[in-house]
Amino acid sequence: MKGEEIKVEEIIEKIKNFCLEKKLTIYLVGGFIRDKILKRKSKDIDFVMEKDALEIAREISKKFKLPEPIFYGRFGTAMIEINEIKLEFATARKESYPEDSRKPFVEKTTIYEDLKRRDFTINAIAQNLITGEFLDPFDGRGDIKRKIIKTPIDPDKTFYDDPLRILRGIRFATKFKFNIEQNTLEGMKKNKERIRIVSEERIADEIMKILECSTPSIGFELMNKIGLLEIILPEIANLKEKKTDHPCKDLLPHTLKTLDNASKLTKNVYIRLSALLHDIGKPYTLKIENNKVSFHRHEFIGEKMAYKICKRLKISEENAKFIGKLIRFHLRPHLLAKENPSDSALRRFIKEIGKDMKALFILAKSDLTSRNLQKIREALKRLEVLEERIKDINRRDKLSSFKLAINGFDIMEILKIPPGKKVGNIKEYLENLVIEKKLQNKKRVLRKFLIENLEKLINL
Repeated sequence: MKGEEIKVEEIIEKIKNFCLEKKLTIYLVGGFIRDKILKRKSKDIDFVMEKDALEIAREISKKFKLPEPIFYGRFGTAMIEINEIKLEFATARKESYPEDSRKPFVEKTTIYEDLKRRDFTINAIAQNLITGEFLDPFDGRGDIKRKIIKTPIDPDKTFYDDPLRILRGIRFATKFKFNIEQNTLEGMKKNKERIRIVSEERIADEIMKILECSTPSIGFELMNKIGLLEIILPEIANLKEKKTDHPCKDLLPHTLKTLDNASKLTKNVYIRLSALLHDIGKPYTLKIENNKVSFHRHEFIGEKMAYKICKRLKISEENAKFIGKLIRFHLRPHLLAKENPSDSALRRFIKEIGKDMKALFILAKSDLTSRNLQKIREALKRLEVLEERIKDINRRDKLSSFKLAINGFDIMEILKIPPGKKVGNIKEYLENLVIEKKLQNKKRVLRKFLIENLEKLINL
């Protein structure tokens, strides 16, 4: 079987024939079955058997010339990955959990007990691969039809044993737009504090997956409802607090609306995260003067806070800086759209934002959440006019990829000055002159200008 030619159905058929030949009973389980019922494509295929799954995975890999399985001995599972398709083979197991850990003690068991230990009824369905018969002891298919998230056993035990399941349940409710059954919701609420035993990495993974959903606000509203926001994203929970009796826009509903708006415009999870975090500096900058509410410089406070949150969410340095930059500048398109700025001012703005201009405008448009639809239409129109002007200037001048013809080392050599802040100031001064078309961006021209204006530049 060549990886690039493989289809999911083809793999399943080959494994079925292999097990028929060997007289083995094997089940398709969990997310693959759930997604099949929901008519969603899935490339993660889970197989469970009451025999030694590790040995079977090894034999299947050898017979069909697949990559070597990766073994997870403690859980009795083996993973074979072919391109983007993941095959997981597991021996049916039951688990018991120590109080302060998500790492269970594992022992072999029956397929029924294996389904019983699973997180939600919608994931506790098995299908006998040989006969096609369903094993659905907790009516998971019924819950899929009813659009309900529910635990197969007492929710208190489910979430106490593994509190990450609280976030997984919220993710499934967000992704599939299902409701969480009341007892299950109460179990989540009761065990929310146990989320503290879960690693930051696993929590971050679930939050990012919720942000990938089409309407991510559902997940954050559910976290708020059960009191989980205060524990895992206190900066977002803080947006709920009314620090004043003065009537002003509620920050949390506005933030979640901005997030959903952004999600309609882009699948980029980092732009979506910037929408979630764009106003987190506001509670710290709120002032009332002359009966007017202001949040002066909240974007700068928000940028610093967002950087720390990105570290917690295990986001790369590059993406953390990108998110911070969007937050820092998120008000600028609105201000420029109202001012009707000169082309020179827009050239400086383009140079400042660079390749992130499209992302910034997505955030700016998403930030329009007034109840007054006419007000939104007018603001959106202003932003679109500004965006077109910027695109037009950029097409002519190619400013987003602008690079000065000389660098800091050239400036130090020509002016005979040491490294330091002054070099950066001179470089920025030259860039502005070039952008405003007062100087040509040619090395000899810039060099001549530096020599002729040495005294003036040294004093910048």
